Amino acid sequence: MRTIIKITFVTCNNTKLLDAQNIFSLDDIEIIGKNIDLQEIQSQDQKEIIKYKAQLAFNLIKGPTIVDDTCFYINSYPGFPGTLTKYVNLLLGLDAFLRLYDEGQRAYFQTMLCYKDFSNEIITEGSLEGRLTKNRSKIINKDTPLNSIFIPKGFNEPLIELPEELGLRNIHRIKALKELKKALTETL
Repeated sequence: MRTIIKITFVTCNNTKLLDAQNIFSLDDIEIIGKNIDLQEIQSQDQKEIIKYKAQLAFNLIKGPTIVDDTCFYINSYPGFPGTLTKYVNLLLGLDAFLRLYDEGQRAYFQTMLCYKDFSNEIITEGSLEGRLTKNRSKIINKDTPLNSIFIPKGFNEPLIELPEELGLRNIHRIKALKELKKALTETL
């Protein structure tokens, strides 16, 4: 008889939960979701933030948990907006954000995941590299507005305009989830 390990993914984003469930669907690991908006500390260190969130989630769930944190970085501004991405989007808006860079500047999305249980803490990451355009898409998702000005490496259109079946919109998270799956398989 096989043992199923249940891990709670603490997120308010159903797409993130579905991505995790799809990655782990054929394993002895069941990913369940818990909709909790975790407090984030103010830090420019993404790893510090993800570890803090994982500890909070673990304290609430009292069992194995996963949390995630996705940041956006402009290469010419080291660390920016980084851990402040959400706030920069809210405070500046996309029109003001367009004034911060030149056409074609390199940028990337980076997702970090942290798994925490009673004796393990595992951090994985995945990224999606590309460049910025001033010719923003007419399609704008209020939750991910940067997808309207970010062109993934190897493409000529903003991320939001690329067909979903390419699987690029969440590829940074998918990469981090696959790394986590590999690490958990070796650890548990």
